[in-house]
Amino acid sequence: MKLLKNNRGYSLIEIIAGLPLVALVFVIFGIGTVHFVTNFQEVKLYSQLQQDLFDAIEVMRHGYMCQGVTDDEGLIGIATAKKVRVGESRNYIWVYPLTLNETEEENYKVRFSVNDNMQLETKGYYGINRYQNKMVFPTTPIKYIGREPQFKIKNPLQIWTVTETDAQGNPLLLDIKLVGQVRFREKLRSQSNEDDIRRNTRTITYETSIFLGNSHASFEIEEEEE
Repeated sequence: MKLLKNNRGYSLIEIIAGLPLVALVFVIFGIGTVHFVTNFQEVKLYSQLQQDLFDAIEVMRHGYMCQGVTDDEGLIGIATAKKVRVGESRNYIWVYPLTLNETEEENYKVRFSVNDNMQLETKGYYGINRYQNKMVFPTTPIKYIGREPQFKIKNPLQIWTVTETDAQGNPLLLDIKLVGQVRFREKLRSQSNEDDIRRNTRTITYETSIFLGNSHASFEIEEEEE
């Protein structure tokens, strides 16, 4: 039996003619890969923004845990505060716990504040032990996109507000509002501020109210930061 064989291959002209199509396929594949990676990173950063804002509010509510300082102590948080004091600039708040006499007051306190990088940090005094400048928001080391921090608080002067008081003027309800922003890319020269915010950033607002359980709690405006 005679077998028919097709020994015809591809000519050089045919191979050259097919190169643009192959190149186009690789370009499309590359663009798709870059787009996928970019979207994945943005989703990851946006998820971190949500989680970090939620955690920051919970830390303010219940207190900041610092190994070696708060190990054998009750955490100092707004939910169990004897007194809260807000700075005149309203970008920080002092929290004092319940079970202290007046002479011990300055030895047990915690401050939450917004620093120059528009990020939330805390320092605390637990008797002879203390911690300084611990980051509450964000949970990752500071990173700059251009001249701006990648994560920042957008409302540093409007975080803490008393919304309800009792007959004696003592606060019953303290509102906390955190507006957080994550930046994905640096602003281009061709972009307006509106385009920059819309294309290169995402913003989330978290709000909650904390009941001050101690009926003798007080809320004061501090004239100067300590």
